[in-house]
Amino acid sequence: MSKVRESIARAALMYDGHFSVDELVQTLHERGVQDAHLATVYRALPLMVEAGLIQPALVSKHDGQRYEASFERDHHDHLVCTSCGRVVEYKSEALEALQREIARRYDYELDDHVHELRGRCKSCRNRAH
Repeated sequence: MSKVRESIARAALMYDGHFSVDELVQTLHERGVQDAHLATVYRALPLMVEAGLIQPALVSKHDGQRYEASFERDHHDHLVCTSCGRVVEYKSEALEALQREIARRYDYELDDHVHELRGRCKSCRNRAH
């Protein structure tokens, strides 16, 4: 692993929430990692996903693919505001159990899943009135 890739991995893992490639590059440049060009980061991300350090976050943002740290984090799903883009992470054992039951019913072995609920948050609903 090169020093630049190591810096990319460290910066990605420090995010508490979801991040875009552009945000990651900006963070790296702010930390003085000038060799972390957009193309370099794009090449490093699939390796980080494969290694289990990060995962694509399928949240409904208008600015493209987002990622989140996955290393030593429990599975969670997302609530996404369709007005302001706010993302809330949640865990529901009831939904997880239901998904496992559905998979068993249709004789599927689950590898993973993505669950995203979309709507408008309280702040956006209040602004509309």
